[in-house]
Amino acid sequence: MPTFHYGDLFHEKNFRLLLFARLFNKTAMTLFQLEIIWLTMEITHQSALHLSIIVIAGTIPFIFFGLYGGSIADRYAKKKIMRYSDVAIALLMLLIPILFYLDCLTFLYLALIYFLISTCNCFLEPSFRAILPELVPTKHLQKGNALLDSIQRGVGILIPATIGLILFVTIPIHIFTICFVLFMSSAFCHFNISNPKRLQISVDKTAEQSDFKQTFSYIKSAKIILFIMFIQGITIFINTGLWRVGLPLYLEQHADKGLTTYGIITGILGATAFATSFLLGFIRKIRPLVIFIIGIFLWGAGLLLIGLSPNLLTIYVATVCIGIGQASEGLSRLLIFQKDIPHLLLGKVFSISSSINYVSDTFSLAVISSILIVLTTSNLFLLSGIGIMMSSIFGTIYLKKHELK
Repeated sequence: MPTFHYGDLFHEKNFRLLLFARLFNKTAMTLFQLEIIWLTMEITHQSALHLSIIVIAGTIPFIFFGLYGGSIADRYAKKKIMRYSDVAIALLMLLIPILFYLDCLTFLYLALIYFLISTCNCFLEPSFRAILPELVPTKHLQKGNALLDSIQRGVGILIPATIGLILFVTIPIHIFTICFVLFMSSAFCHFNISNPKRLQISVDKTAEQSDFKQTFSYIKSAKIILFIMFIQGITIFINTGLWRVGLPLYLEQHADKGLTTYGIITGILGATAFATSFLLGFIRKIRPLVIFIIGIFLWGAGLLLIGLSPNLLTIYVATVCIGIGQASEGLSRLLIFQKDIPHLLLGKVFSISSSINYVSDTFSLAVISSILIVLTTSNLFLLSGIGIMMSSIFGTIYLKKHELK
């Protein structure tokens, strides 16, 4: 049989539209998240407290509404949810420059707009993740996910690097106008996706409480899904505060390096994750559970390496390991979810998974300062790396116990 290449996906009209929509809305969200930091600092005269509140305004909706967004994604047409969410987000982003020019833009309005945009994303994200199996054949899910993930990670690398060029041709407030145009372009793509034909789902519109009871019962009984979500939450909890707070302190204390070096490390991480996601799509036969375990192990090994030596070359090598690990963990988790979870529950499970991520992020950032009072950054990197690696070893034993291939 002929080898399936990425080019074959572009013969799928719906996939092309989904891909370009993802490119547009992820570019817009990256620009938005960069620029809202600047605007908050301008409005509040560089208040750290207000900056923290803005960040929380963007994460809180996923904790409170993420589960509900998944339920809605499973109940109704996903493409409609995606396009209406795009339009709502676009209008909210356009509201920022309008209020700015009317001299009515306050910190409270800015926080509220960010909260509402994140709330819309609570519906957009699970719908996007759950619709792919309805648009492409099962055998193409691996490369479809790999290409979508590569686009998303590529945006995270290129957009921050080009923000200076964007500001050369426009003033900062009009970055939000650009975001409006990009989200409307995403909506246009979603509007033109044809009704899925490969998967016809008859939705039983039972009570919301019954829906989630069924979903949690499924997760409890699906040992592998439960295990993956548990390991995912633990790993993100360990990594988030360590990477965002611990690493800058570590660089300053042990390598006498500042934000420039931190930016280089972040770029290496993003580029490695992008390349890994892209290349994984070329593997003809992939065992997602094996890739998941390897990814977690490499993630932990990278953190351990950083703790072992403050040498910049070692840190760069460790960052490559972490990037490979994160991309492998992310792609394999998507494949396992999309292939194994019943379609009527897929959106809700993705929402639960996202909610776990955001809760882990929030708690990690909340406790990292207290932990650093007790442990040095070097010791924290060492212990964190060992902890994540041990979880991968535990996972291997767990999988063998359940005799999974």
